Amino acid sequence: MTNQSLADNVDFEPAQDRHFVTALARGLQVLAAFRPGEGALSNQQLAARTGLPKSTVSRLSYTLTRLGYLAQDAETGGYRPGLAALSLAGGMLGSFDMRRVAAPLMRAFSLEHTISASLGLLDGTDIVYLETCRSQARVSVQLSVGSRVPLATTAIGRACYAGLPPAEQQALRSLLKARYGEGWPTHEARLAAACDEYRRYGFCTSFGEFEPDVMAVGVALPPLTAGQGAMCLNASGPAFAFDEKEMAGRIGPALLALRDQIMPRG
Repeated sequence: MTNQSLADNVDFEPAQDRHFVTALARGLQVLAAFRPGEGALSNQQLAARTGLPKSTVSRLSYTLTRLGYLAQDAETGGYRPGLAALSLAGGMLGSFDMRRVAAPLMRAFSLEHTISASLGLLDGTDIVYLETCRSQARVSVQLSVGSRVPLATTAIGRACYAGLPPAEQQALRSLLKARYGEGWPTHEARLAAACDEYRRYGFCTSFGEFEPDVMAVGVALPPLTAGQGAMCLNASGPAFAFDEKEMAGRIGPALLALRDQIMPRG
């Protein structure tokens, strides 16, 4: 499994924009190249991920290290995100009221149903995990806060897409078409089927499509405040513990009940 970074989704040098600060964008591009759960990266690896010259990356990594946004490994010389970067992430996560509301309810849900539950935010053509709760009773999906998963092949992504207004769906289809190229018609058909599934049942499914042994259902969440962005919720577990019938018949309705706990109506 691979997680795309922010660098895979953003045009860091838009043409003919005099307000755009290229040096700042390149520094952020280096920070965005790091992915959850991996070790230190060398300048050469960072250059390969960002597409920037190695000499440029070397200067950027030096500067970011001096400022505390990167930390250099004493043995390998590679780089990891530093404490200053962590403070930025903490500030960002703390700004999401939904996360604070959802977290304790997600933990209870995860323990009750012995399944993983995650809260995500739409970012380009990916979903970024803001919160993840795992049951200790069974082997669970190993994704953590900051992980990115593709919208088109995951239950959480499909539910997020299905919950968007038509105009936003149309804009997102343009991005997805650019991402998948010749493979887009297949994904487009599956997203259309997911929207139909969402209208009928209130949730979307992905059985073995993102990961062969992962079964998942997802629902969309309305924002608590204006401009917060499209958010979504899923429940996922291993295929040896959850079959399609149980996921659709028991876990899906339970996830809808969790959504209504997080976002009570009326």
